[in-house]
Amino acid sequence: MGLSHRIAFRLYAANYCARRLHSLPPVAASFLLIGKPRNRCPQRHRHPLIAATLLLLLLLPWTLARQQGQQAALLMAALSVITVLLMCGLQTTAATPPELGDGWWTRFSDSWWWQEFLPQVLLRMRRRFLNFESAYLKLKNFSLLINQLVFFTMCERLLMQQQKLTSLYTLMFFNVIIYCVAYVKEVVEREDWTMYVNIARTSNVRHLALSTTKMVLEWTKAVTFIITVVFLLLVMGLEKGLKDYSPTSGYLFLTGVYFLVTEKFSTKIAGSWFDNKKFEPFEGMECLYWPTLLLASHLTLSTLLTLLCVSTFNFRLVLLSSFTNLRVKYRELRDDCIKPLQHELATLSPYRPASRSEVRRHDDVCAVCLAPMSSARVTPCYHLFHGDCLRRCLKESNKCPICQYHL
Repeated sequence: MGLSHRIAFRLYAANYCARRLHSLPPVAASFLLIGKPRNRCPQRHRHPLIAATLLLLLLLPWTLARQQGQQAALLMAALSVITVLLMCGLQTTAATPPELGDGWWTRFSDSWWWQEFLPQVLLRMRRRFLNFESAYLKLKNFSLLINQLVFFTMCERLLMQQQKLTSLYTLMFFNVIIYCVAYVKEVVEREDWTMYVNIARTSNVRHLALSTTKMVLEWTKAVTFIITVVFLLLVMGLEKGLKDYSPTSGYLFLTGVYFLVTEKFSTKIAGSWFDNKKFEPFEGMECLYWPTLLLASHLTLSTLLTLLCVSTFNFRLVLLSSFTNLRVKYRELRDDCIKPLQHELATLSPYRPASRSEVRRHDDVCAVCLAPMSSARVTPCYHLFHGDCLRRCLKESNKCPICQYHL
């Protein structure tokens, strides 16, 4: 496009936008004209500015909750959100004229607000929400911490209404205990106790910088472990150390179970035990069934507590839990567990499971792993394999491992 074409296009676009602004309400048109900066904000600065504006509009009402009451804070937050969304929608649809009519009241009578304006506002809301959700899902450790804290807070509101900050204390103690257990496990299972790092595996020359770094890290971990244990013993032993912290056994049991099924260290140990058992119904897919069962338990517990919080009118906590404990966990369950599991099951679905009589009559080992078969899958060429072995072979080739029959 030449220079003359670009100039003509810009003049046409400016004239087009100016004509469309006349059809907006006077207040909205003046706002858009006055608020439009001369130097446009760079693209890399727009999203942080929008995020900061929304953060201020949403957090300001919550800070006034104690002074004006919870209902007033909720009303102010709702009005702030509606105002921001309406202004975003006006800026989005300012250059999108309706087909009929030129005036603002004509647009309203022709259902322009419901057919064009509102769908675009909702579409922009959905896009921003999905972008935030994707960014939140990438922060695995942070999202896990928020998930545990929200669940502990719901338990606190239901079981310990008179005590504040019990959820924070409980989560801190659980993390300290799991850190100590993880460090003891690492020390017990360590095989190489040398504090030096060689340049290569076959060389005896020591790397000075890496050796020094390793020594500092190991001693730091040891000192941190000792300080943590001493602090824990002092706090638990002093009579007045926890005068404001007296959780009930039901609260500790419920939060402890949820912490164990969500913490990476405990789930990893249980997952390795579950994988080594090789249960027949799972056909070697324990690594896919185990996360599915865990996330399903997370969703079940969080859903029950969220419904109970609805009965106690803790709407802010219910909204927060609906996102952090329900929506996010559902997406993890659907995208990371159910879809891969369905794909693997679809791979084995064309091959029927062998009956007990067929397995006993075959009385042989699997041709892939050379292990005895108590359950198997039958191919169209009437060969029996473990379900896991057949699934792995089908990833490499669509032929039978024995007779090379095309599957």
